[in-house]
Amino acid sequence: MLDFYVIPDSAEKPKPEDLENLEYAGGLELSTYNRLVRKGLIDSGFDFYSDFRWGSQLLRHMESSIQDFENDTDVGLLKRIIEKAMSRRSGLMAIGD
Repeated sequence: MLDFYVIPDSAEKPKPEDLENLEYAGGLELSTYNRLVRKGLIDSGFDFYSDFRWGSQLLRHMESSIQDFENDTDVGLLKRIIEKAMSRRSGLMAIGD
């Protein structure tokens, strides 16, 4: 599972013990993540098994790309995660486990 947490763009990378202070935005299973990569919605440079961040500017770009995929279950999961961060004017931090 790749877990996403809402984090302001200006915030430093939190220590593992501080993750509980961040708002959980949702998660993606490997199979879902891979399908989203194949659809071109997630850049293949982001490794499922590594921690990474998506800033609010990237999320805005991703949000506009998602509009082309109505009624897609995988895209719906990603959209909900992105919308949670966008509504708080923040980015996302992904933690792979």
